[in-house]
Amino acid sequence: MNGRAAGWVLGALVVAATVWLLWPANRPMPDATFNLVDGQRLSSADLRGRPVLINFWSVSCGVCLRDMPRLTRLHETLGERGLVVIGVAMPHDPPPAVIATVKEREPGYPIAVDVHGELSRAFGDVSVTPTTFLVDPDGNIRFSSQGPLDEPRIRATVATFRTPAAG
Repeated sequence: MNGRAAGWVLGALVVAATVWLLWPANRPMPDATFNLVDGQRLSSADLRGRPVLINFWSVSCGVCLRDMPRLTRLHETLGERGLVVIGVAMPHDPPPAVIATVKEREPGYPIAVDVHGELSRAFGDVSVTPTTFLVDPDGNIRFSSQGPLDEPRIRATVATFRTPAAG
């Protein structure tokens, strides 16, 4: 191997090691309770064994409102793979405004209110909307993102999850 090829190999190894060391490790979904606008409650334990997409949004966020139909589509089309989508309204959104938006937009997935900010804090002090977390069936956050929904990435990642047992 000549010096130039050895340099390329060494460079590739350095890049690979850096990526490996800096790649975020899966972290568990925090213990949390989702207080839904319909009066129901969901806990992290209730969701264990299923993939979960958690989307923090705001009534004043145009991107968030445009993503709602796409989130509904994911909830419906990936439901056979067990996916549950949960929208979480930000603490600065008054509950009456959240409820009015839900009535107007009719998302096809559950919406939680985060009146005291417990969910935002539990997920790492979420302050930017939209912020999305994808949790695998084992309860680990596989990735999080800020900004418009990355539907192809979500679909591709969910496709790698084991399908929950029927029953």
